[in-house]
Amino acid sequence: MIRYDINFNRLALAIVPLKLRQPLLMNFLYVLLTGVRKASAVFGSYREDTDYRLTHNGQVCYLRAVLNDRFDWSQRRIEIEDVAEEEGTILYQRSLSQFLKAPARSTGHALIVNKRAFSGSNSVDFTVIVPSDLHSTFVEAQMQALVDTYKLASKRYTITYR
Repeated sequence: MIRYDINFNRLALAIVPLKLRQPLLMNFLYVLLTGVRKASAVFGSYREDTDYRLTHNGQVCYLRAVLNDRFDWSQRRIEIEDVAEEEGTILYQRSLSQFLKAPARSTGHALIVNKRAFSGSNSVDFTVIVPSDLHSTFVEAQMQALVDTYKLASKRYTITYR
């Protein structure tokens, strides 16, 4: 941020010729520069936020850092774990109103799935583990929005409290 740190009082002093540097005129210029200082401060905070968003992505280490920076900045206890892969996918069969476990492709058993008879899958790719004492300190929708911002579009997750 070194390029954007500007001392506007010093800049005004440098621009005004020596003959015109009277206290009244300089104070008037300093008052005129307050709007520019505020705009510069807004730009600086926007730039810091943008740099933060650009340096963090959906990798587990960065996603964990973003969640801890936002929700548990002092103790940093929020963790992200991969979910163990199951032998197959669990599907819901509407006609029988029950769940069915479809075998994995690696088993060699073929399964024909009719789109009208089955819907959805309940497996997730990762779990966000939040300490139970943090549950009352934030709104879960905010955490979901933050995870949705950084995660890959194809990844599914759950938030659990321990």
